[in-house]
Amino acid sequence: MNSKITTLTELQTDALIEIFNIGVGHAANSLSQIVGEGVSLSIPRLEILDSSQIDVLNSQINSKKICAVSQDFTGLIDTRTFLVFPEGKSMDVVRRMLGENIGLGDLGEMEQEALSEIGNIILNSCISAMSDSLQSSFQCSLPVFHRGSVDNVLDSENNVVLIMLHINFAIPSDHIDGNLVFLLSASSFNGLVEKIDHFIQAISSN
Repeated sequence: MNSKITTLTELQTDALIEIFNIGVGHAANSLSQIVGEGVSLSIPRLEILDSSQIDVLNSQINSKKICAVSQDFTGLIDTRTFLVFPEGKSMDVVRRMLGENIGLGDLGEMEQEALSEIGNIILNSCISAMSDSLQSSFQCSLPVFHRGSVDNVLDSENNVVLIMLHINFAIPSDHIDGNLVFLLSASSFNGLVEKIDHFIQAISSN
């Protein structure tokens, strides 16, 4: 096995997007129940990067500061996961989730807690979909809220693989973009690739 892989075949990419879309679909249902109206989430694009390419995320976010929620998941595959928004957009997400009548002063006090809960729902839903599809179990940490530059928040080490997913939030009368980022060691990424191949083989044999 190679010590580091930073590419996926088209079939592997499609399979991983399918798995993550199952996860965000479950998350959308949970968020819809919280806000009392339809919330739609989708993942149209996935990119595999290495730690030297973190500027790709910087250019896509186009904001000096981000707000993010992270969780660590450990098991056969270890990953640190992030739900990332440009700093201003995170406020938009929270306002829509809590209600338009929330004042800016109140929102500032509630933003960290609310965004952490949103991140917890989305990240856990994605990992649960991976667990079910790839037949791997995970233990998770509590969500942690971050605010700062992309470099400071992600603080990725060398030889880390980044799985970056663009995510669309479709909330009635509004549309907000964010990113899911998964940081994996080379060995964990290789383990993920093996699990994806088993998943594809299992589907093909049915």
